[in-house]
Amino acid sequence: MYGDDIQVDVINDNTLQRPQLFYGITKVFGELTGAFYKRKYGLDFRELRYPSIVGPGVKTPGVVQYTFWVIEECAKGNPFTITVGPDTRFPVLYYKDAARATLQVCAPPAERIKTANYILNGVTPVASAGELAELVRAKIPGAQIEFKPDRQLQVMLDKILHPIDDANARKEWDWQPEYDQERIADDFLAILQHNTESRNNLNA
Repeated sequence: MYGDDIQVDVINDNTLQRPQLFYGITKVFGELTGAFYKRKYGLDFRELRYPSIVGPGVKTPGVVQYTFWVIEECAKGNPFTITVGPDTRFPVLYYKDAARATLQVCAPPAERIKTANYILNGVTPVASAGELAELVRAKIPGAQIEFKPDRQLQVMLDKILHPIDDANARKEWDWQPEYDQERIADDFLAILQHNTESRNNLNA
């Protein structure tokens, strides 16, 4: 939703948005509409901008799905190819943290909510694709992971990847993610194991 011509080194709540796709345009429209009703009519409007959400079972293709497909596919015993360079760092937020943030932002009294449209950061520091691969190999012995960067994809990602500053969310409603990269991997694998056992019990 920021476009590919970001002019700052760090993205925060005030970073200028120039989305190139209709999906991003509608998100910005929603933000601005909510801000208008908050300003004009006093509506208690609160909105979150998430980084890429990490979680099991996602089938929708996307440029950064490697951040969780590498865990899921290796857990199934399948080889996995990561199509970005090992140094690529893409901000992610675990789905349980995303759900908790959605509830948490609703809790403070309205007078604490100054920003209204909040960007969120997740895993800090962000693991590189190479570090993620090493973590998965450590958690899943025998995991087969290789890198075949897509040059066009890498050029696009290099334009949009920037650190995220979510200081307003942390100040105004005490936002703090609970899951780092290792805890994400552990919980992810536990869920996959539970789901496998449940299916086996149903088929027994």
